[in-house]
Amino acid sequence: MAEGNDSGGGGFGWFVLGGLIGLVAGAYIASGPGRGQVDSIRSKTIELSGSEPVQRAKDAAQKARDMVTDPDHPVGKAIQDGVAAAKRKREELEAAATRKMQQINGEETK
Repeated sequence: MAEGNDSGGGGFGWFVLGGLIGLVAGAYIASGPGRGQVDSIRSKTIELSGSEPVQRAKDAAQKARDMVTDPDHPVGKAIQDGVAAAKRKREELEAAATRKMQQINGEETK
């Protein structure tokens, strides 16, 4: 008969070895030179978050939210009108679909 390969558990051993190597490499990278870069980026982000351009952007975003939610503002009114038009169109389409389905079902029963 043919001789069998005795590699039944060898693949799992290589898998475990690869996992251990990956664990060691990840631990080295996390504690090594990358750690300083992460700390540097974190401090720079904190430093820039209080800057004037960021504050102006936050103010502009709040102003835009106010315009959109105010029903008396032209932008807010346009959004409300658009939502109302979409609701009307949806109701029309649903009614047309219902009528079409009734016609189809009525023809099938005849």
